[in-house]
Amino acid sequence: MNVGLHERAQELSVVAIASNAGAIELMSRTLSQSGDRLSVATDLAEGLLQISSQVPDVAFVDVTLGDGAGLAVLHHIRTLAAHVTVFALTSADRLPLGVQAASLGSAGTLVLPLSGDELLNALSDVRTRLAERRERLRLERVAAASERHVGLVEQVAELAEAGSRRAAAERLTELLVNGIGLLSAAVYVPAAEGSRQLMRVATRGHALDSPAFCDEMELLNYARERSLQTLRLALKREQSGVLLIGRTTDGVDAASVFPLLPLLVAQATTSLALIGAREQSHRGAMKDPSSSAYTFAYFVDVAGREIDMARRHGRRFALATIGVQFERLLSDPRSSEVEPTVLVAEHVLSAVRDTDVLARVDANEFYLLLPETGGLGAHSCRRRVLNELTEEASSIRGTGLVVTVGVASFPHDGGDLSRLLRVAKQRAEASLNSVVNRLNLRDLSVPDLVDALLGQPVPDPSLGARGVECPHYIELPAMDLVGLALAAVSEAWRAGQARVVASVHAGISVGGAVRAEHARDGEGLRFDAIDVSGQPGCANLDVLCVVAEHAAYVLLGRREGNLVRAVHAADPLLVDLVLSKLSLATDLRLND
Repeated sequence: MNVGLHERAQELSVVAIASNAGAIELMSRTLSQSGDRLSVATDLAEGLLQISSQVPDVAFVDVTLGDGAGLAVLHHIRTLAAHVTVFALTSADRLPLGVQAASLGSAGTLVLPLSGDELLNALSDVRTRLAERRERLRLERVAAASERHVGLVEQVAELAEAGSRRAAAERLTELLVNGIGLLSAAVYVPAAEGSRQLMRVATRGHALDSPAFCDEMELLNYARERSLQTLRLALKREQSGVLLIGRTTDGVDAASVFPLLPLLVAQATTSLALIGAREQSHRGAMKDPSSSAYTFAYFVDVAGREIDMARRHGRRFALATIGVQFERLLSDPRSSEVEPTVLVAEHVLSAVRDTDVLARVDANEFYLLLPETGGLGAHSCRRRVLNELTEEASSIRGTGLVVTVGVASFPHDGGDLSRLLRVAKQRAEASLNSVVNRLNLRDLSVPDLVDALLGQPVPDPSLGARGVECPHYIELPAMDLVGLALAAVSEAWRAGQARVVASVHAGISVGGAVRAEHARDGEGLRFDAIDVSGQPGCANLDVLCVVAEHAAYVLLGRREGNLVRAVHAADPLLVDLVLSKLSLATDLRLND
């Protein structure tokens, strides 16, 4: 394989400017056997045009053409193709022209009639010079690359000075993408001390849909399916994380262009291990120095103890992930010195209980631990946090403030910290694609909101697996709709406590059926039947909202005779919005 590539690299592009039929025939026959490419021009003008367009490796010029005008062409060839090797052709009786050609830069003179050996020897000399030049350039590139690569490894060694593993991982992915030319890179670290679950803390380059939380086998399967490479960041048995990398921008494997990759990985492993040890030794520092939140390390310790107590005593708890992004920052009316994420922490703390634990993970993410809290309480906390941050956005110096909150509860969503964080983070990311945001539903009345959803029956296919949160269109008889509603309520109640709001009206209604089915089943089920049929545009409206320990669900439809056109979705933001609109329409507090 390598031999073939070498041979192709030695093939020459040749232009012959000659009118001698014997010389042309010999060149054509000889060069076809050697694998070189030959172009022939029988006059000087045509020859200069071919040299200009082809930029050949070799040019043979008959200097006797045009009564010696071919001699003057040698100078012009150099201006058209600076690296071309020129050989002069002349007859025995015009040898002085060959001598003059040498003074004008010709590499040699061949006397007509030509022999095959002379021609091959001339081309062999050119091949040797070109190979030497290529090798020199290659060595220069290797030397320059080695210098860059050594510098890159030195920069990776400096990652140990980073303030956190997340900051070090972000810098590492930046160095890999920009320094080596990788299309993408991501770093995973253990989600908690001693955990087998991995948490993605940094990604850069082309968008990766890699999981936010996973175990090592899941990550290996993901990488294999997408032709990515995983490199373990481990010292003996102690794993600091996993590095996930793609190919270079040229489509080749990273190791082929970066031979120091193993050394870089070793340096990165050492740096992350040092930072991890430093974080562990600083666990006594409970508070994040720049905000009122706790440190991530302290959060992991408290969450671990909470999980142990919950398992031992059958207690409940929940957690939330809070992501914030600022598209544009304005001057803060209270203090221009206060960082926006610090103000975010203050507003979140004002919306939660004193016993809740807020930890700052990085500049754009917080984790919130909710002791003695089930799924209903977690959803209530999620609404309070979103409302607080939305109402106080101006004092957080942000315009276009984007907040995502996802919640998970123990044991419904998982039995360990990494699993709970993964579920909460997935729900937070899914909320970005909520129909509430995509269709700008917040300012619509209840009937307009329903009509807007019924006009969008097809879920966005780009959402992929998140399609469960998208409203799905259904059309069915009224009795079947009642059956669907009863099944949703029963499923919610079976998982524990549930909050149900449903509409009632004359005739068969969702709320009437739920009330009749669960008239004697009050424990753990809070049910409100509301009548909005007298409101404008709501005469034929059917509504069901369910908030359960493990999920939130909404069903909205319009009756048309015996049929109902409806949409339903497991979208917490849509449930919140519908409950808030119904609260305004009925003067009831339905989303408490």
